[in-house]
Amino acid sequence: MPERRSSRSLRDVSHLFLSESRPVRDEARRGTACIWLAVADASLNRAHCAAGLAAAFARQGMRVSLLEVCGNLPTIGYYFGMESAEYLSPALDRAALVSGTWNGTVRYCFSASVSSFRGYVGKELDRAAPHAIVVAFPYPRRLSAAPFLSALRDASAVLAGDAAPDGCPPDAIIAAAGAEGAKRIGACMAGMREAFPRAAGYFVADRSVREAGAFERIAFPDDLRRSWARRMPPSDPWFDDLAAGLLQVVSLRRRGKVSLAGKG
Repeated sequence: MPERRSSRSLRDVSHLFLSESRPVRDEARRGTACIWLAVADASLNRAHCAAGLAAAFARQGMRVSLLEVCGNLPTIGYYFGMESAEYLSPALDRAALVSGTWNGTVRYCFSASVSSFRGYVGKELDRAAPHAIVVAFPYPRRLSAAPFLSALRDASAVLAGDAAPDGCPPDAIIAAAGAEGAKRIGACMAGMREAFPRAAGYFVADRSVREAGAFERIAFPDDLRRSWARRMPPSDPWFDDLAAGLLQVVSLRRRGKVSLAGKG
């Protein structure tokens, strides 16, 4: 698949999703975009990417629910300014569920155990705004992927307030990997495509990883690593462009105008 780094701004295309959402907000999930971020290795900072994507959605007036299954440090709590005792909690107790809010537009929760999210009761945000759900997690070993992904779908439904029996499947999937994940990313993308064939698929990687399969490839800029240590969500335009593409594809697919591979 061709590599793409969009030059289209989020503000240019987000109206496609926002305008569709307003008149049908009470219909099931029409005003909600559910995005999953599956990271195949630790060489890309999962929490940093998740916080940046959530902040990009929030800058455009969306309410954002962010969930992270944190298999390693740092956690999203680090980037949203939590005290160390809070953002380190899952490293000491896998069942610990930590939550908070940021700028009145993002509510977030994180735990090392996906089952812990069943008890999440987060602060209600502005229900008049369209809703972006971002779910970030380390992709599990292939043999355990199916039950893990099923549990994530149920956790997404908790965030969406969606009581549908099949949970809340993703509208779009971002599979991400660095050099350490080059051997695992193929299994990750295949597993996600098998589990959620109707979701749009994207592959984010640095230059060392060439495999993209059926997912559209988006380059991960090397200079983003410089902001990993900063205790705030990254605000690089790359996140705005990524969010732009996601909103555009979700909106157009709901209108039946693009294919399921994430092309647009």
